[in-house]
Amino acid sequence: MGWLAKLFRAVPKEEMAGLRLDTSRYYWEVDGPKTFAEMFCALRGWLSPGSVLYFEGGSPDTEIDDFMAAYSVPEQAHIAVGTIWPRPKIFHVPASQAALTKLAEIMERHAEPELAVHFHIYHGVTVLLEWHDAFSQPILISGEVGEEQIKLFADTLGATYRKKSQS
Repeated sequence: MGWLAKLFRAVPKEEMAGLRLDTSRYYWEVDGPKTFAEMFCALRGWLSPGSVLYFEGGSPDTEIDDFMAAYSVPEQAHIAVGTIWPRPKIFHVPASQAALTKLAEIMERHAEPELAVHFHIYHGVTVLLEWHDAFSQPILISGEVGEEQIKLFADTLGATYRKKSQS
């Protein structure tokens, strides 16, 4: 990394590489919810054990920092960093029912940018959900997730969904 990048705390190029949603085959596009609280409620019950929530960016206050200190774990897989500058805070949180419930509760009292700018969910080396620029872009979900589950997720959010493929 060059001295200028170090000075401005830019993310090194090698950290920009990592796991991404596989869009080489079909995937789902879901209109985003209005709040993270809605998102976490909609996620309860359909993520398989071992799934991990990935939070990037954001401006957390003490309550969110305390949650992350209690629930976050070391990186289980390297997700491609979506923020070039400044270096974002990144947290990996096991997607347990307790964590999703607590996050939904916390986010009832906070603005969405406090938690994250980019939000993903992964399981092993597979990105299940990728949401860059949360609340301004649609949510992309792996084609490995069945349509019945996508419909339930979208219906819970009051959102629409579409099957997409790389053209």
